Amino acid sequence: MKAKKGKALVGVQTFIPQNHFDHNLSDDQIFLTLWAVSESEGIGVGLRLFKKIISEFGPRFIGVVGINDRLIPFHKWQGFKVNIMIHSVAISPYHNSFKVAKVPLNYKIKGGKIDKKITYKKITIEDLKGSITDDIFSYQWPTKSVNYVINRYLKHPTYSYDIFALYKNKNLLALFVLRPILKYDRTVLRVIDYYGSNETISSSYVFIKDVLKKYDAEYIDMYSFGVSLNTLEDAGLIRRQNVKGLIIPNYFEPFVRENINIAYAYKAEPPHPPIRLFKGDGDQDRPSQIKGEN
Repeated sequence: MKAKKGKALVGVQTFIPQNHFDHNLSDDQIFLTLWAVSESEGIGVGLRLFKKIISEFGPRFIGVVGINDRLIPFHKWQGFKVNIMIHSVAISPYHNSFKVAKVPLNYKIKGGKIDKKITYKKITIEDLKGSITDDIFSYQWPTKSVNYVINRYLKHPTYSYDIFALYKNKNLLALFVLRPILKYDRTVLRVIDYYGSNETISSSYVFIKDVLKKYDAEYIDMYSFGVSLNTLEDAGLIRRQNVKGLIIPNYFEPFVRENINIAYAYKAEPPHPPIRLFKGDGDQDRPSQIKGEN
């Protein structure tokens, strides 16, 4: 959406409907992204842009992942639920030194709940089209699909994502979307999206430990909302914010060795499945993400 004063552009509000990645999904679930208004115009122009999107799309879900601090009061004013995402991480037990993360010398690596019946494999577009049904996406809002995963991740023009399917007794339980990043000759793994029950996250410790070894990664991290701390801890993931001196960077383009909290906001019209948000929602996992954007 654009706002003009005469011929001058004075404001813009961009957004991504879920059906941008799968035309069979509804356009009533959207993520707001860039919002910029000329300082001389004040908040009124921004409010009108926001209201225009609401009136045209009538979203049953509207969310933002990565809110600039100065916009948090606005979203609260508009009735959004606002908070900070949990940033969780599993530090690799296979590394004694770290170039990307900063790990306190006295840090003790946590284990997790072992479920030996869980198996997993890396899957392709053909696997998704041939053997994955949309049932796996029924556990959460906003709604996603096989085509969403293909178009959002596996056909991404810049980034390379790896999709892993988790099984138990040959029954599909979940899909993890990972993005490996190479920095200083070290790999780190990021969980960018997830589909399946929270219960399966609790059972994914063996998978997480194995992929750390497979990629020789320093750590695997995840930004999330809607997954409890107990569930994350069962998977061997600890909340980064709870460990003094632990630094798990978020910015890699350019690289900034700092902890970054990501705020989220959402409104959802009932009834609906549980809301879950991950870093892949909205535009947070995009190329050239520079500190201070959004």
